[in-house]
Amino acid sequence: MLDKDIIRRRLETGITFAEFSYMLLQGFDFVHLFQEKKCIMQVAGSDQWGNITTGVDLIRKMLDGQAYAFTMPLILDATGKKFGKSEGNALWLNKDKTSPYAIYQYLINADDNLVLDYLKVFTFLTKEQIEEVYAQQQAAPETRIAQKTLAWEVVKDLHGKEEADNAVMVSEKLFKGEFKGLSVNDILMGLKGVPNFQFKEELPLVDVLVNNGMASSKREAREFIKNNAISINGETVNDEQKVITKDMALEGKIIIFRRGKKKYYIGMI
Repeated sequence: MLDKDIIRRRLETGITFAEFSYMLLQGFDFVHLFQEKKCIMQVAGSDQWGNITTGVDLIRKMLDGQAYAFTMPLILDATGKKFGKSEGNALWLNKDKTSPYAIYQYLINADDNLVLDYLKVFTFLTKEQIEEVYAQQQAAPETRIAQKTLAWEVVKDLHGKEEADNAVMVSEKLFKGEFKGLSVNDILMGLKGVPNFQFKEELPLVDVLVNNGMASSKREAREFIKNNAISINGETVNDEQKVITKDMALEGKIIIFRRGKKKYYIGMI
């Protein structure tokens, strides 16, 4: 282990037992796979090179066997972090952990400087197809055709065409502020992170806006309403006396308020 540069460097500043033993455990794991499953190669990201070659060394010394290591460059996000649990940005293949829509949204917001590499790595498009898509992106960046293609292709390959098409439909409807035909689950996933509040009392619209931080005063609330800047569940409301009731909730669960074009608020029933 002292031959590994990463271990030598960490010994100078301190290393935890978990970090120290990780390399040994992964090495013995390779030995087990070699013996029991006839596995002769481990494939991983470049950051695992030291761990994998530990297994290669152990197989050679313990079993007089020949095994191999294969690594590839890490896929990084826009901040330079790798994808994974340790960085808090894992995209799970299990749809119960990361929904097809959430994967679509993550990839459709991929950085322009990274999308070409992502198309090459994460899709099965041909070199010619990728070059054509990227050429269209370069000609009209505002279309984000590269990101849309990337997101659709990945969701399609993981969860099927129907889920990919549904992700596109939900994304476009939410962008336009249209909620009809969408499930509450789709809406909550699409508007994840927006302010929400517990809707308990049926009140006139002006009071609902002020009480829940959508307007700083009744005068401002009236201005928003007068200027057609307030919509409820996708419908513009310009009657300041309109009483907001629980029976307006979608599926009896949520009421979606929008102020202007992009400011959303969710009233939870």
